[in-house]
Amino acid sequence: MKRKIRVSIGSLGVLGLRDIKLPAPPTTLYLMVGERCMYNCAYCPQSQSSHGSTEFLSRVIWPVADWQELKMAIKNTHRAVRRICFQVVNSPNFLEDTLFFVKDTVSVSKLPVSVSVRLTNLDEVKKIFDAGAQRVGLALDVATEKTFEKFRGGNFQNTVSFILNAGRQFPHRITTHIIVGMGETDKELYEIMKNFFNNTITVGLFAFTPVKGTILEKKSPPRLLRYRRIQLMRYLFANNLPFKPQFDEKENLTSIELESADRILKNPEIFITSGCPHCNRPYYNETPTGPMFNFPFAPKKIDSILSEFVEYASKEKVKFKI
Repeated sequence: MKRKIRVSIGSLGVLGLRDIKLPAPPTTLYLMVGERCMYNCAYCPQSQSSHGSTEFLSRVIWPVADWQELKMAIKNTHRAVRRICFQVVNSPNFLEDTLFFVKDTVSVSKLPVSVSVRLTNLDEVKKIFDAGAQRVGLALDVATEKTFEKFRGGNFQNTVSFILNAGRQFPHRITTHIIVGMGETDKELYEIMKNFFNNTITVGLFAFTPVKGTILEKKSPPRLLRYRRIQLMRYLFANNLPFKPQFDEKENLTSIELESADRILKNPEIFITSGCPHCNRPYYNETPTGPMFNFPFAPKKIDSILSEFVEYASKEKVKFKI
């Protein structure tokens, strides 16, 4: 039986399987296992209720590829690729298929493998690690209990506890994803990120992206300034840089007290895509014309980005205390 798998269009370009112009080549190869999920996340084109194309995940197109051809291309890939990531759609036999693809991949490639998947118990997580994965991504996505059941489905507290337990059993090997713009407050994002990082769990930030065919196709993305604020907090947590935030009565961030604020704010890493190492997800949340929520590479115009950020922050009375 010939196996098929979906591959992000940018990954096909990097592997030389599609002749396309890549303004920002992916440094991770992104492969998608399965399609049309058993779950019904309101923001996902693969959900049960979506009437969009199954070729999409967020803004990215994922054509179907022959696995044997793809595997040989992975085996011969060049050094610019630093990781392989399987995005798993919870369709029938998703776990068995994922284990096959991971085992077959590590048999021909020494690149570290990540698997992003929705699981329900730690035994399943262990099976994926035993198959050869270096990291497992267990997405929370919606960071507030108020909208979790409505937009993602399931129990918020149970999901958080499961991710934390996975982080304790497999320290420094679990990633989670948080989508900014799902009805949460700045303080809720601060608290949940603090909890995850304190338990060795890496947080990857996404900006909510309306995708045609989904329940939330008409919902607006978060404001860029607000996303920048959350990126900064995430960067400080990830780099163990102490800071003291202050929030107003609506739980909006109003000030951050930290040492060497001028030096920290000029670091372009704050604005680069976050998640597993070497994951840059080019244009997953935006078009190449912007606005850029996550930069897939270090932005060259860091001074203008910084001044824009400080200007926005000033207008909204967000202060940086040194």
